[in-house]
Amino acid sequence: MSKDLNKSHVSLLFSLYTTQYLGLAFFTEAFIGILRQNGVSLESLGLVYMLGLFWVIRFLWAPFVDSISFKRLGHYRGWIIIFQGFMTTILILTSTFDILNDLKIVIFFSVIFAFFSASQDIALDALVFKTVSLKHRASANALKSSGGMLGMILGGGVGLILYEHLGWESTMLLLSLVTGIALLQIIFYKEPKKEKNNDENKIDFKQYINFWKGKNRKNWLFFLIVYPIAISSAFGLIMPMLVDLKWELDKIGFYVHIIGYGIGVFASFAASTIINYLGKRKVLIIAAIGQVFGVLLLLFLGYGYDSTFLVMFVVGFIFSFYSPSSVVMTTLMMDESSKKTPASQFAIQHSIYMFSGIFFAGLSVSISGVIGYSNVILIGSLFGSLAIYASFKIDLAKEF
Repeated sequence: MSKDLNKSHVSLLFSLYTTQYLGLAFFTEAFIGILRQNGVSLESLGLVYMLGLFWVIRFLWAPFVDSISFKRLGHYRGWIIIFQGFMTTILILTSTFDILNDLKIVIFFSVIFAFFSASQDIALDALVFKTVSLKHRASANALKSSGGMLGMILGGGVGLILYEHLGWESTMLLLSLVTGIALLQIIFYKEPKKEKNNDENKIDFKQYINFWKGKNRKNWLFFLIVYPIAISSAFGLIMPMLVDLKWELDKIGFYVHIIGYGIGVFASFAASTIINYLGKRKVLIIAAIGQVFGVLLLLFLGYGYDSTFLVMFVVGFIFSFYSPSSVVMTTLMMDESSKKTPASQFAIQHSIYMFSGIFFAGLSVSISGVIGYSNVILIGSLFGSLAIYASFKIDLAKEF
């Protein structure tokens, strides 16, 4: 069933990974700025910030995606068509409401959109597992990383610019149009036939316990938690540090969300080549070392140095090592997944990885108010050093 990546396959995966983040980035970043600009209180914005939780808990319904297949539509292709179709429809429906007068309805649609976005990622990752050979998994996960970052740029950065010039309705319709193009691509894609499995319709939740049995899997769980701490702390601190340095929000948005994520896109494309050349372990180690230095570079901002060139260098440096680490980690998660239930087993690993990142990003900001930015940066670098050590010791499932 596995095959190499061809141009149409690459185009499909990149388009789907981009659009699942496109609307999400708009609702979690641009939407926040729009509401705040219109005088909506911070308390009222709390629900919007919770949209990312669907990505943390999506493993709860992943077994249904693994077990339920659609004969005519295909297994994972069928789920993607459904989820992508709902995302496109929700964006169109949202355009018909007023962002202020119908705020509760708009927020409700944003929550539903986040659910379908996270669900589409379950099916799409499983489709990659089933249709891409082991040799080309790093390339497929580079598409996942770069597509996600491009979606963040288009939805969070460009989406805000479009709103300023075109207004709410036109912006939402444009987002739905781009999302709809990806829907057409998956409709015309033919998924390879799934191998018959006697337990195909069995929904298995016990695997979430059985998966972690054994010393190697417990070490892997520890690694999933520890590895993202340093880089997540850096992401959490950049925004408040620049705000405290009196940077304007639009300037922060440009250098962090457009320049930074743009560098991340290029780094993601390069990551697969680097992984194929050096191997997964070496990339893990190099990325972990780079993340430690990236966190430590934030000390310059902590001490008040905020020249545009310095900030651009620090942000670019952090993203340059974040992208390869993301690509190699998601590739390793696929290596650890089984052929029987790839959606579920990848989702549980990635959910833990994401939860660790979200938790420590928030924690780094919270405790900065108590012990200061510099101390948090040093603590983050210590966790990064632990990730370097763990990268040497961790058992990798497969190498090619």
